[in-house]
Amino acid sequence: MIHLPASLKIFFISLGFCLSLLADDPFYFIIRVDDIQSRINWSPRSIIPFQTAVESRSAKVSWAVIPHRLQESQNGDGVLRNELLGSIANGHEIIQHGYNHICPNCGQSSHEMYCSQFGVAHEDSIQVGLVQSGFNILQDSLNYTPTCFVPPGHVADFQTYAILIDQGFEFLSTIDPLYSNDNPDFFNLAPQQEYTWSLSASNYVEMLQQALENIENAFTTENYYCLLLHDPFIREGYENGLVIDWTVELLDSLNSIYPSRIQYATLSDVARIMSDQQINNSDREVVPAKFSLIQNFPNPFNPITTISYNLPEQSMINVSVLDIRGQKVTNLNNGIKQPGKYEVQWNGMDQAGNQVSTGVYFCRLEAGKFSQTIKMLFLK
Repeated sequence: MIHLPASLKIFFISLGFCLSLLADDPFYFIIRVDDIQSRINWSPRSIIPFQTAVESRSAKVSWAVIPHRLQESQNGDGVLRNELLGSIANGHEIIQHGYNHICPNCGQSSHEMYCSQFGVAHEDSIQVGLVQSGFNILQDSLNYTPTCFVPPGHVADFQTYAILIDQGFEFLSTIDPLYSNDNPDFFNLAPQQEYTWSLSASNYVEMLQQALENIENAFTTENYYCLLLHDPFIREGYENGLVIDWTVELLDSLNSIYPSRIQYATLSDVARIMSDQQINNSDREVVPAKFSLIQNFPNPFNPITTISYNLPEQSMINVSVLDIRGQKVTNLNNGIKQPGKYEVQWNGMDQAGNQVSTGVYFCRLEAGKFSQTIKMLFLK
């Protein structure tokens, strides 16, 4: 095993001790491993050595499983299925990672729910079929009902998220910039960085130091860190268990640096805690720090979309919709408003009550000297 230099460990331990004196709130640490049931055949194929190693440090694993792989020939012997069943029994978590991680439009494996190759959104029926099929496989094969979903390639569209809510998913884990946590019914807990995809003996210490520094930054600004890894790199067959050794050394460092605050949990457990906190915090009156107009959601939309804006001080405001030529279509909100967060909906109607045609529109917020415009797409 490659070890972090003693001087660096002492630095982080001292820093962690000082930081731990500043706050008593728990700092949640999550391990998310994507692409379980991968087609890559590195031997041994077992995920148990990695699981056993992190369990010895009190950590949990959230396995992002590609459901269809459970039915494919490389897993026909049932080894990985049985290992997942044992993992569930040990308190670890299964996350649904799409259906088969292959785009039904272009055939690439880098995405699935939305074709990023050609910028094409799949029809609702296709997306519903993918989500339901994967969900059914996890229930039939593992007797497990997932509560969290990871879009393959972190690519989806707004309709994907609406479908996932309809299918009963509670949580999401994605870095997709289209998604925001404005909807408390479907909370997103995004992962942080992936350090081990290209891990090697030569950059082992560098990657470990980088991870500790990034976790330290999260420690001072967030209350969680989600470490992202990928199967099969966690297997002993990958460079003689390099990722297993690296992860154990990382956990040992965290247990030394943050002994009073570090708490290991599954992704869904932490998402549930943070979602509840978000709901509780939303009941408090919070004065925004600056003027801002938030991107409408959903976008594209038909027929209704919600537009949010923030006012740090009492202001005479005007919220209007403009067409592509800059002509006013309708006013959505105007008058004197107190400091706070506001929402207004547009139903795709003009000032006369007629539905507008498909196309690009703009929403403009004017508040005193402040002005901001966002672009919206209305689709019939």
